[in-house]
Amino acid sequence: MNRLFVLFVLITNIAFAQTLPDYAKESRWASFIEDGLMDGDVVWLKNSDREFLSIFTESESDSNKVAIVMHGLGVHPDWSGVIQPLRVSLTEQGYHTLSIQLPVLANGIPGSEYKPLWVDSDKRIAAAIKYIQSLGKSSDLLVAHSHGTRMARHYLAGNPQHPFKKFVAVGMTGASGLPDINIPILDLYGTKDIDSVLTTVKQRQDASNHNTGYIQKQIQGDHFFNDQNEILTKTVGDWLK
Repeated sequence: MNRLFVLFVLITNIAFAQTLPDYAKESRWASFIEDGLMDGDVVWLKNSDREFLSIFTESESDSNKVAIVMHGLGVHPDWSGVIQPLRVSLTEQGYHTLSIQLPVLANGIPGSEYKPLWVDSDKRIAAAIKYIQSLGKSSDLLVAHSHGTRMARHYLAGNPQHPFKKFVAVGMTGASGLPDINIPILDLYGTKDIDSVLTTVKQRQDASNHNTGYIQKQIQGDHFFNDQNEILTKTVGDWLK
């Protein structure tokens, strides 16, 4: 009996360890960002007993509004595809931006293995909101790309008293959480996007039938909008206006 108990604990601990964020990878990303950051300032936020990196970039105008920006699978808050162009361009649209490091796993681990980390991402969003409040500003906008949209939807659906007024979802995969989200959503995706985005277009529409502020828009580009930064940022800016 004791041996069975020990075996159970061992297996449980191994399973738990496999769903912990890859903090070493986060640390490498942080060093990379701190060494080469061109726009904005690094801000370290605290999630429980650990710190995580974020980038705060001030608006070009006198504004009280902040957009929290969430990257996709396994990357970082200054990622050149989608994230960096948006977090900088939004400062021209009347928003300060706070781009946050989300929990990541080792290279090659598929998005299906990330679900246990959504609780951790919820806590990071909450920490970002708390920091924004400490500045005397408001978290008006949530912007996310790819798997970051899943983490964003998990937070929005599970926290109905959240402060966000709008949600920009770029390359949104799946439709989980959408039936429980009521704020305006821009569901933006590319003509050459990945299959998990293109094959769930109708699913996302159906899941958002209750939401009169939901709009779906397809523009030229792949999942990372390579060579299409201008149309990406303009489309988001036009919708926000």
